[in-house]
Amino acid sequence: MRLNPLLKIWCLSLICCGVLACESLPSGRSSNEKTTAFKLPPIPVPRDSVEVDIVFIDRPAGDPMLGKTLWREVDQVGALTAEQRAAIREAGIQVGHVGSSPPDVLQSLLNLASDETERKRREANGIPQTSARRIVLPAGSETEINASEPIAARDVDFPDGRHLELVEVRGNLRLRAERSQEGWARLDFLPELHHGQTKTRPFAAQTGWTFRTTQEVLPLFAQRFTATLNVGEMLVITADRDRPGTLGHALFQFEDATGPKQRVIVVRLADLREIAPVRVRQD
Repeated sequence: MRLNPLLKIWCLSLICCGVLACESLPSGRSSNEKTTAFKLPPIPVPRDSVEVDIVFIDRPAGDPMLGKTLWREVDQVGALTAEQRAAIREAGIQVGHVGSSPPDVLQSLLNLASDETERKRREANGIPQTSARRIVLPAGSETEINASEPIAARDVDFPDGRHLELVEVRGNLRLRAERSQEGWARLDFLPELHHGQTKTRPFAAQTGWTFRTTQEVLPLFAQRFTATLNVGEMLVITADRDRPGTLGHALFQFEDATGPKQRVIVVRLADLREIAPVRVRQD
């Protein structure tokens, strides 16, 4: 039977539309097919920068490992000047210097033990895990380190005799990093108390005034300290647990659902990046 030419054209048009519709429908891909995912390019590390590892160790405030067990193996003399040591000790702050191979007690606090039995024992005894982060700072820049979690209300006694009643207060360390010489960096720490409501506040900057959304900041300039570290060396920073009621306890102690806690901060100089000199060939 012969079809009308117009009917043939109409049938071919229907077939073509059906094929195009099938191709436009989503099809199931086999597990062997690979899909290309969009990925952001990695953020380049700034040249002439200082890399530091910051480790947060939260322990029960009465933990004996935070007392003489720790500080008999940590150098509290060589890292700071005599004036700085006297100022922070009076405020109930302890700062110690450790080489690239930490002593056994610090390794235990850092949970660095490789023995599986020891790790299970810690978990069974409820020993909290540590948290850490790496920060890359362009030389001369700053970052903030949370020295404690917020407390609803706290009475703070200062070494100069002042007494303040603060609300929503937490301790903070402002860290500034500078390259010193080949393989060395200078780390400057300014303790601060952040308190009160969070709102937009003016702050003085190098080029004028700037605005930041933050709590009220109380800088403790008398307790500022500086240490020069070689790559791999560490600072251990916390409160003197044998001096309750001091400024150090306001900076490093807080309370959570399990009871009073004390935070130990370990700052390690991880690496130094530098700008490679450009050599121009002269004929």
